[in-house]
Amino acid sequence: MKYIKLTLPTILVIFYILFGLFLQYNGTSEFQSLPSPLYGGDYYYQMGSVTHILSGGNPFESSSMIGGIPGYLPLYGILCAGFCKIFGLTALQGMIYFSLVIFTFGSVIWYYTFTKIFKNEWISLIGVVLANGISIYPILKYTPFTKQIMIPLFIVLLYSTYTNKKMVNYGLLGIVYGLLAISHTVAFVGATLIIATFLMYEIYKKYELNKISGITEYLKENWKNLGSFTLFGIPLSMLYWYKPLFVLHLFRPYDRIHMDTSDFGMLSVQIKFVIDNIVHYLFNTASILGIFLSIILIGGLISIYKLNDSKNVFSNIFAIGSVIATFCYIITEPLMGMNFIPQYMSSFYLWTSALLISLCGLEYACKLLNENSKNVKKNMFVFGTLFLLLTANSAFVFSDYINTNKWAEVGRSEPSDLYDSLTEYLTENTDVNDVVLSTKELSFAINGFSGRKLLVNRWAQQNDPYINLPQRDIAAAIILYGNDTEKKLELIKKYDIKYIYWDYYWINSEYQFDNKGNLIGIYDPMIAYSDDSIKTELIENNVSYYEMNYWVDPSQKRDDVRKYDLIYISPENYKNYQMPWNTDLNEYLTEVWNYNYQEQKIAVLYKINVKK
Repeated sequence: MKYIKLTLPTILVIFYILFGLFLQYNGTSEFQSLPSPLYGGDYYYQMGSVTHILSGGNPFESSSMIGGIPGYLPLYGILCAGFCKIFGLTALQGMIYFSLVIFTFGSVIWYYTFTKIFKNEWISLIGVVLANGISIYPILKYTPFTKQIMIPLFIVLLYSTYTNKKMVNYGLLGIVYGLLAISHTVAFVGATLIIATFLMYEIYKKYELNKISGITEYLKENWKNLGSFTLFGIPLSMLYWYKPLFVLHLFRPYDRIHMDTSDFGMLSVQIKFVIDNIVHYLFNTASILGIFLSIILIGGLISIYKLNDSKNVFSNIFAIGSVIATFCYIITEPLMGMNFIPQYMSSFYLWTSALLISLCGLEYACKLLNENSKNVKKNMFVFGTLFLLLTANSAFVFSDYINTNKWAEVGRSEPSDLYDSLTEYLTENTDVNDVVLSTKELSFAINGFSGRKLLVNRWAQQNDPYINLPQRDIAAAIILYGNDTEKKLELIKKYDIKYIYWDYYWINSEYQFDNKGNLIGIYDPMIAYSDDSIKTELIENNVSYYEMNYWVDPSQKRDDVRKYDLIYISPENYKNYQMPWNTDLNEYLTEVWNYNYQEQKIAVLYKINVKK
C-alpha cells in the first residue's frame, strides 16, 4: 500500500489552508448581511440565484425572469444550494460558508495543477499563494468561483492531454469544458479558443513533418481522443447553449455587450487596453509585490525562450491562446460589432498565463542561483521565506478589508427588517415562479431576497442578451402609468404578473428630487432604445416620456462606456407617493402584506386579481 508523502511544501500548503480558513471564518462569520449594496449589488443577485434553486426553481432557467436563461450561470448556484441543503443553511449563510469550501478546494486544485506541470513542490507552493490568495476572499459570486475552481481544473486536464494522449484525459477535459459552459460564458469561450490553439499547434507540427499526410495521420491517431472529448463536452455544454442556439438562434434584441463595459468598438479603448495590460504585467510598479511579479514574469519569458521542455512549451502555447482570446476584439468588433468581454477574458486567462510563465521564471532563477535546484536547505530558506512573505501580505490585505472596508462593515450590520418580513411572506405564500411588478431597483432587491420572478430588473445583473428587456420596461410602464385598462390587463396576463410591490423608495429608485420638488438626479428608471413604434405605443397609452443620449447602466457612467439614444419613462407619470400608478389599477389590487415604521405604512405588497 502506497502512502502519501508529506513533504515540507505539502505541509506548508496544509498550514496555508488552515490559516486561511481561520482568518476567513473569524472575519466573515459575523456577517449578518452581504458585504454589498442592496440595490445593484452583484452579491444580492447571486443570492437570488441560490434562493431560486433552494425554492425549487430550475437552475438552467433564469433565476429572475420567466422564459430567460441564467444571467449568473448556475454551477456555483447549484453547488452552493446543495451545500445549504446538506447543512441546513439559508442562502446568505450558505454563500458565506461555501467560500471556505472554495478556498480549501481551490488551494488543493491549484497545488495539484502546479505540481503536475512543474514537478516541483516548492514552486507549486508559491503558485498556490499567488493564485489563491487569502486576500481575494470571501468569494460570493460565480465569476471568482470559476477563476479559482474551474480554471485550474481546465489547465491541469489540458496539460494532461498535451503530455499524455490517453482517451480518459480527453474525456475528463471534455467534462470540465462542458461544465465551464454552465460556470461562466466568457471562460467557456476562452477555453474554446485556447483548445483550438493547441489543436492547431499539434496539427501544424504534423503538417511540418509530413504535409497533408501528417494531418491525416494526426486525425487517425487522435480521432478516439477527440471523440471522447466531444462525447462529454458537447452534451454538457448544451445545458446552457441549447436554448440560445436552437431556440433563440442567438438573436439579441438589445446591445448587452457594450452597455456596461468599456466600448471596444472605439480604437482608443482598444489601444489603451493593450497598453494597460502590458504595464500591469511587465512593468507593475504599484507595489513591491507588483515589482516582484513583473521581474519573475520577465524571467519566465526569458526561460521560455531559452528552454524547450514540456512545461515551457505548454505555457507558451497557452499564453498564445490566451492572447488570442483576450485581444480578438480587434477582429470581432469591426466584423461582428461584438466582443467577448476582454476584461473578464484577461482576468481568467491572461492572468493565468502570466502566472504560469512567472513560475517558469521563478524556477529558472532558482536553477541559476543554486548549483542543485533540489538542494533541500537552500530551497527551504528561499522558498520558505518567500512563502511567509507572500502569505503575510495576503493575510494583511484580507484583514484590512475586514476591518476598514465599508462593505465589510455593511456585512456586519443587521439585515433589513422590512425585507426579512417581506421574504418570509413571499416564501410562505407564493411560488418561486410567481411574478412581482415594481421598479427595477425594488424588483432587484425582491429577487435577491426571495428568488421570486420579475417583470423588470436591473439590465446589467439580468445579464441575458436574448430576452427583450426594453420591451419589458415599456410593458411595465404601460401597466403602471397607462390609461388603457384593457391593454394593462392583457399585459398582466401575458407576463402572468401576480403581485405589485411598493415601498418608500419607489420614486427615489428612479429619480431624485430636492425639497422643493425639483428633479436633481436620474437613477434607474424604465427605458427603451429610441424607436418610433415605441413612442407611438406610449403616446397611445398616455404614458409620458422624454428622450436623451445617455448611459444604460446607472453604475457605469464613464467616457469609455457607450451611450445610446434612449426613451425614458418620465417622473410626470407618478400619481402620488404611496400609489404612484394610474388609479384604474386599484380595483384589481388586494393588499396582502405591509410593513409599518413609526406607525406609518412604508411598504405594501398587493395581489393582482385578474381572471385569466
